[in-house]
Amino acid sequence: MYRNAFYDNKEGTIRLRTWTEDGKRIDTDVPFSPFLYTESATPADATSIFRTHLKRRVFKNNMERSKFVKETSTSRLFGNMSCEQQFLLEAFKEQVGGKDFSKYPLKIYSFDIETYSPNEFPIPELAKDPVILITIHNNLTDEIFSWGVEKEYKPKNEKVKYYCCRTEFEMFEKFMNFWKIDPPDILVGWNSERFDIPYIINRARGLLGDEFINQLSPVGKLYYKPIMDNFGRNTGKWIIYGLSCLDYMEIYRAYAKGERESYSLNYIGEYELKEGKLAINATNLSNLANEDWENFVDYNIQDVQLLVKLEAKLNYLRIVRLLAYKGCTNFEAALGKIAIVTGAMYLQAYKQGYVIPTFKNEEIRDTLVGGYVREPERGLKKSIVSYDVNSLYPNTIITLNISAETKLGKIVIGEYGVDDKLTIRLVNGKIHELTEKQFKAFIKKEKISVSKAGVLYSQKYKGVCPNLIDTLYTERVEAQKQKLTLEKKKKLNEEEKATVEYLDTLQYTIKILLNSIYGTFANKYSAFMDIDNASSITKTGQAVAKEGAKILDQFIQKTYGVESSCVIAGDTDSVYITIQPILDKLELPLAVDNLITKKVHTIVDEITEVVNREINSWAGTELNSSDSRFVFKREVIADVGTFLQKKRYIIRILDKEGVAVEGGKFKYVGVEIARSTMPKKVKEIVKEVLENALLTNDIKGTNDIYRHAYDTFISLPLAEVAFRSSIQNYNKYAEGATLDKFNKGTPCHVKASIAFNLLLEKFKLSGKYEKIQSGQKVKYFYTANNPYRLDAIAFVTDYPKEFEKVKIDYEKMFLKIAAPPVERLYEALDWRLPQIGKEVQTDLFDLFCI
Repeated sequence: MYRNAFYDNKEGTIRLRTWTEDGKRIDTDVPFSPFLYTESATPADATSIFRTHLKRRVFKNNMERSKFVKETSTSRLFGNMSCEQQFLLEAFKEQVGGKDFSKYPLKIYSFDIETYSPNEFPIPELAKDPVILITIHNNLTDEIFSWGVEKEYKPKNEKVKYYCCRTEFEMFEKFMNFWKIDPPDILVGWNSERFDIPYIINRARGLLGDEFINQLSPVGKLYYKPIMDNFGRNTGKWIIYGLSCLDYMEIYRAYAKGERESYSLNYIGEYELKEGKLAINATNLSNLANEDWENFVDYNIQDVQLLVKLEAKLNYLRIVRLLAYKGCTNFEAALGKIAIVTGAMYLQAYKQGYVIPTFKNEEIRDTLVGGYVREPERGLKKSIVSYDVNSLYPNTIITLNISAETKLGKIVIGEYGVDDKLTIRLVNGKIHELTEKQFKAFIKKEKISVSKAGVLYSQKYKGVCPNLIDTLYTERVEAQKQKLTLEKKKKLNEEEKATVEYLDTLQYTIKILLNSIYGTFANKYSAFMDIDNASSITKTGQAVAKEGAKILDQFIQKTYGVESSCVIAGDTDSVYITIQPILDKLELPLAVDNLITKKVHTIVDEITEVVNREINSWAGTELNSSDSRFVFKREVIADVGTFLQKKRYIIRILDKEGVAVEGGKFKYVGVEIARSTMPKKVKEIVKEVLENALLTNDIKGTNDIYRHAYDTFISLPLAEVAFRSSIQNYNKYAEGATLDKFNKGTPCHVKASIAFNLLLEKFKLSGKYEKIQSGQKVKYFYTANNPYRLDAIAFVTDYPKEFEKVKIDYEKMFLKIAAPPVERLYEALDWRLPQIGKEVQTDLFDLFCI
């Protein structure tokens, strides 16, 4: 069991943060010499997954090992990983996987800071404004500690301890004295990687120096890792060695199922907990600090409590911990996946008696092909059934036995099943020309699978990667089985409830890990990167989706005499069909009172059975697989829907995986109302139009609802119809801008933000309202005619009443934000969108629809 590991290159030791056998938290220094393996002509210390002999080379420190790697002519190295992961794998490889491995609780500090920034949005890199409040929650004691500057505060809760400090300098010193007693294992905040952590470090560093901020680290070391994104922006992060800094917003983005309208803490709190930030009567937090310190501190404490409550419900930090333990890494690596998968592969190979390669494959022979997306049939569709190919990529790996050591070669000229002659190149570089008959005899005799990328894999023994996936599958199924058994009991005691929670977290953690394995074949930073293997997975996955659709069509046409295709859409791992032609032939309803009939369930079950039987027969013939694992899982049955474009559709679900959905539920994928830029109230009125169109197929009635939607829209408050957006590169576009002239190429929402700030200056309101800065989320709207000739203007929370001459253009806003998704649906249904305006009009087209 471990909390953290840090390698000290100078001392040649690992600082291991762990527990004693009775659960006492301890830090201990363990001597460690990094090592790696090189291939040997004769038996030596180990065996590689390629079945070659390996010699273990041990080094004084990592600097010496790195020098060897750089200077050696040996191109193939094995087991060469970071010192921390290498140590953890060696120390705990026999213990990983047991429940007791994570039985002791980690110490987690959830935190938030507040700055005094009355004139502008605080910039972490500059940290010009003082930090005036720091709040931390300790999960082990369930206590909250707050340090504030100059002002007293009376806690509303006995678990809150508040310390009034005379100066910011004193606040940092008292905070650090508290911190040093027993630093946390995990420091977690919301957007903390980009704001709270860099701000507090840069601010304290400027005031007290490097020696002071180094005390944040249990090993006395901090490091700033610069990272440039694709737009040339620095998105670097601070690393506090000896503990893990985790941004809960990023964790939530990674693990939450589905997209969210917004990723602000307030929105996610409302979405998950029905509880948001503390409501405050202030447009600027600095003003609140001046006018109502009690409320200001309450606001800060509530932010921290939201983090604590989110984790209590979601268990995402528990997932992070379990993932890290699966690969024997520090906890930050759980969001990166490569180190986790590499560690898990290492452990699997160890169980089989082998060592994994860690050399880089520099040769990229092909561009990676992605998943197959079928062009959908447009128009209104009824009686829709969707199939998902269960864990398509992991099961493709098992079916073909894809692993670094099982790859034998590739067809470089010709295509198997198409051409009479084929040329294959083996991994040793040898070239062979075979007729199709010879090739078939060869792969049968040598038990070789053939991917749709033309890559050949041995099936004489199971590869490390397929074995790992099988092991994880077995573990996940067992966890789900145990969880279900416990849940069937009428009443659970506290220990059983905790076990159910653990098992659910475990099975979800394994699912994340399974879905991460494919990415290591395509990631240039992974030691397992191999475009042949990655292409084999994606191209074979494409073929499975296409063949599944073909099997469905052929069976329906042959069995029920349906002449047209029933396949209406498809994605990487899914196929959508309509069974309406079957129901028409048999004169059967899909549902009665929104419940799918037993007869329909019988028909769908038969179709499901056939597609699964035939797809695995196909895999045996076409791929020469001896262990096909493809499973088409029936997901939903919907009564109506429409497919607008690839990956864009709307359906109403009546049944999901055999469970009735009471009243039916609409699912929106890829359409505007699933995006965060559309306000909640606007979504509601647009949904009413879209859902009526699909349920009634009545253009006249839908047009009436559409016009009523416009009337409702223009009656909504400004804040409920404005666009939402995030501001980037504000300073670049704001330089030299005036109300009469904006810089060329300024995006509309940035121009609107610049206009807001310029009007604040014009009316001398900068002290009353918060100025907009880069990185902020804003609302903005198109304006009607105004004295400043502005096309749009933005605001943060409340629109200033002093800007009364700049009003919203409701008609333009409706046409820009509400009309487009309706128009796309109308186009799919071959309907014409009615005109809207300030007066009620009769659309001539409607006269022909009466």
